[in-house]
Amino acid sequence: MLKLIARKIVQGVMMIFIVSALTFVLLSLAGGDALTVLRENPQISEATIENLRRVYGLDQPVAVRYGNWLKDALVGELGESMYFRVPVSSLVATRFVSTFLLGIAALGIAVVIASVLSIAAARYRSKALSRLIELIVFITASTPRIVLALFALAVVAQLTAANIDAASALGFWLAALALATPLISIFLAQSHEGLTNTMNEDFIQLARAKGLGETTVVVRHAIRAALNPVLTVFGLSLGGILGGSVIVETVLGRQGLGTLMVSAVRGRDLPLVMGIVLVTSAAVWVGNTLAEILQAVNDKRVRAK
Repeated sequence: MLKLIARKIVQGVMMIFIVSALTFVLLSLAGGDALTVLRENPQISEATIENLRRVYGLDQPVAVRYGNWLKDALVGELGESMYFRVPVSSLVATRFVSTFLLGIAALGIAVVIASVLSIAAARYRSKALSRLIELIVFITASTPRIVLALFALAVVAQLTAANIDAASALGFWLAALALATPLISIFLAQSHEGLTNTMNEDFIQLARAKGLGETTVVVRHAIRAALNPVLTVFGLSLGGILGGSVIVETVLGRQGLGTLMVSAVRGRDLPLVMGIVLVTSAAVWVGNTLAEILQAVNDKRVRAK
């Protein structure tokens, strides 16, 4: 287990370094910066703009600027947002909490729906239920998040216009459902296939031969054997949640990392973009690491690697 954790730490450090370097270089080479818009103001001279560029270090080579950013980031100093004029660390932390809660709710919805339907299908071996699962997977996989977000926006707008007190809470859960819908298809397809295949394994037949009830066979034996692929999907789904939050939060006007990233990119706020990239990369790494640790706990074969 310690070997696994050490390996994941090394991978995480390398991943964050590569992602941050590529992001910094690509944004720097895209042309323009947060001070470019000042040139549209005739009251601000070119000399003033150049002086500001020197103050913020924007006149230095890209490698030097990235080195300075990386040195400060290692001690937890992410600089100041050039668009919002506040420390990047505090701004990102506040918005991260909002997106984190929304993401946890979305994961919870997806896991609960997938678990209940998959376990029921494995327990009762119903062809009708299996066909229903296939239909749900098809619908949730093919429905764009933006359509779901627009539907949620319409519902919240109607409730707000009617002065219904629960509009805010319902808006949160509708946003979570819009974010969770593509995840439902992934979790449900993986868990249903895994349990269906596991129920035909020899050790399941042996458990039945010992006189164990079907519910006991599914809960105590089949679920654990089919769990590892689902845990892999869990680790990979975190990136999809963070990416989907941009659409859902922007449409619904939620103040999270998604809308913050949009504002940062539009304002060419490099320190803020880098802060968001750093936090989201670390979050994805933590999620993948947690998934692999849970796999190792669940399966001795993973620990032996």
